[in-house]
Amino acid sequence: MITTICVREETKKRLNEYKTEKMTYDDVLNYLMDTIAMEDIAEEDIKEYYRRLETFDPVPKDEFKKMIKVS
Repeated sequence: MITTICVREETKKRLNEYKTEKMTYDDVLNYLMDTIAMEDIAEEDIKEYYRRLETFDPVPKDEFKKMIKVS
């Protein structure tokens, strides 16, 4: 099954830099995804999560409800 995805023009230009005559965009994307382990991406997300927790300032539930206007 073939599908279409939307990317910004800048992204397509970058993909073109990785692409050779014999490679399709599908080949390029799969190569890049095979090169970078999912765990590496998840690790960066986890680091960002903990960084944000350091500055997290919780709001009491009632105050939060007022902020989002829920009764």
